[in-house]
Amino acid sequence: MTGLIYSSPYPEPREAASERPRPGASTTEEFPVRAHFLSHARRLWATLLAFVFAVSGIVVATSVPAYADASCSGSVSVYGVLPDGRLTYTMIDPNNGNIQRVLVSSQALGFTAKAMATLNFNTILVTSTGGVLHRVDIITNGNALTFGKPVVINGGWTHNLLTYDGHGHLYGTTSSGTLLQYLVSQPKPSEPHIGQRREIGNGGFTLKTLAAAGDDRLIATAGGQLISYAIDANGGYKRSQLDDAGWSSFENFVSPGGGLYYGKNPDGAMYWYEDRNPADGSGADITYHLSDPVASRGWTQYLLSADPTTCKVVTPTNTLRSRIGTVATNEIGQAEHSCDKYHEKCDRGDLHWCAMFATWVWQTAGVQGVPRSTFMARGLGEWGVDRGLFKYRSGAGKGSPKIGDWVIYGPPDGGGAGHVDVVTAVRPDGTLTVVGGNVNDKVTRKTIDPDTYRSGAGNYLISGYVSPPGA
Repeated sequence: MTGLIYSSPYPEPREAASERPRPGASTTEEFPVRAHFLSHARRLWATLLAFVFAVSGIVVATSVPAYADASCSGSVSVYGVLPDGRLTYTMIDPNNGNIQRVLVSSQALGFTAKAMATLNFNTILVTSTGGVLHRVDIITNGNALTFGKPVVINGGWTHNLLTYDGHGHLYGTTSSGTLLQYLVSQPKPSEPHIGQRREIGNGGFTLKTLAAAGDDRLIATAGGQLISYAIDANGGYKRSQLDDAGWSSFENFVSPGGGLYYGKNPDGAMYWYEDRNPADGSGADITYHLSDPVASRGWTQYLLSADPTTCKVVTPTNTLRSRIGTVATNEIGQAEHSCDKYHEKCDRGDLHWCAMFATWVWQTAGVQGVPRSTFMARGLGEWGVDRGLFKYRSGAGKGSPKIGDWVIYGPPDGGGAGHVDVVTAVRPDGTLTVVGGNVNDKVTRKTIDPDTYRSGAGNYLISGYVSPPGA
């Protein structure tokens, strides 16, 4: 298994919202700027900052446990198919994303695989390009990966994507965008044990990737969006858009359950994500590990699948960051003449109010000790430095921005001509979605490249991020 150093495919560039100071006012904040497109060199930082070592050609970044809320019965097990028809087996530590074992079979499937789904630890289903469904029984995945001769179940399986939810339901999509559900009644099924075909939706499921994330719960990407589907007992479904852009680079997406997601790029990089509450229909509580990938290269499998029953959701004990993102997002479009909501001294916008908005968001979400009397954006940065909460963008990990952080434009020294936003999303391509006050005379959301974007009357780059105390 070989691969290339990670370089994620570029998303479509976005133009930032126009930002400007008011004529005649003290120019301490917004300034017109166009967001710059992500550079190729920037995309290498996640790989180059981490110490790496090779396991069967996969380059793996070391890390420390962080943020995992899922309760897992063991390691995450991911099966894959290589272009030459051999199978792969990868064990991943769910607590930190580290690869623990990589095995490659010496034997090949004997047919060209089109779609696959993991039924359980030692059983996978694989379809051929000719539409034949096979059961593959894993004999061992300890020190070597071996499997029995694929068992033909039946024909007519021309699905583009296939996934199993771990609770008796197999899902597949067709080229026309139909989502189908099948009942699997045995752990090692033959033809009589896969049936009860049910059409869930017709025409709206033209998806790029599809994975089961739990019992009748699916996670998918399409058009750059991250989408979840909850299927009910009657065959109906609820669609939730977890993110509206930034997910187009992934050609494979798998989940072991518990809100853990793994996405593979065409260049062989694998990233991992943690959804603290995968049933809430919101992506505001997804933790990203952009500086700590599962692997920066080497994933040359063109098919991947995982058992979604490996992990279960644990109720989050700290939802502060998610609350901050929700509070900020709910204010988008709030006009400047209503800014007294954020501080009585705003005086309908007579004073610049981006810092007033940022501190109000934190306080409303439940952050303690918020500096509500600090009206300068760079003053909030200085407040963060004094309390050990400031993460410099130029430091290791580019500051590691997270949902709920303040984004500080300009040096964190209490000076003027800066700006402050609130992070509401950290996207897989490294861009940030931020919400800020006093932008176009209202509360505005924009997507930015944190390495090149500038804001404030001083046309400042981002100096770093302030973490909310208690998060």
